[in-house]
Amino acid sequence: MELEEMERAWGDLSKRIEKQEQRIDSAVNTMIQQNYRSRLDKIRYAEFIGTFICYAGAAYVSVNLTKIEGVMMQLAAALSIMLLLLLPVISLQSVRAIKSADILSKTYLEAIQDFAKQKIKFQQLQKINVCLALVLMLLAFPVLAAIQGKSLTQLPYFLTLIFPLLVVFVLVFAFWVLRHYNKVLQEAERMLDETNPASSF
Repeated sequence: MELEEMERAWGDLSKRIEKQEQRIDSAVNTMIQQNYRSRLDKIRYAEFIGTFICYAGAAYVSVNLTKIEGVMMQLAAALSIMLLLLLPVISLQSVRAIKSADILSKTYLEAIQDFAKQKIKFQQLQKINVCLALVLMLLAFPVLAAIQGKSLTQLPYFLTLIFPLLVVFVLVFAFWVLRHYNKVLQEAERMLDETNPASSF
């Protein structure tokens, strides 16, 4: 009788330990997923600010569209509005793709491969965004001048000094942003590395 009771007690203890391990594993997995997503939220918040600025710019040009004269200038204004609406969509889609990766439902190798693929895609889309931002700048300056009832020829040193400095500023700013984004992605990748079962040995 004592042996049966000991076996039953041992079985109960084993079940309790197994349930406790499952709870711990579940809590650790939830924490890993939250940490992964919170790191990528840094990028998402920056992109939300950029989205607000772009949509505000598109609204401003749209409201003042009647002030713009000439078919070419109206076409430039329409293209500016399209770019201002398109840039945030590209950025937010790329952030969503990399952030929504379910790293826990996959093996370590699959999670790393998926992350690497999404990271490359994200970086490519960000580079496309920088190029589109330069095109937007080329279009936006004449449009903004037309809204004020001026032409760029009325602005002294615009083509020789102001515009080249603005291009340099945009490129330096874009480089700084991309570098910051890459740092955040490296942190997320390092965190994924720490989930490697082999790294605990």
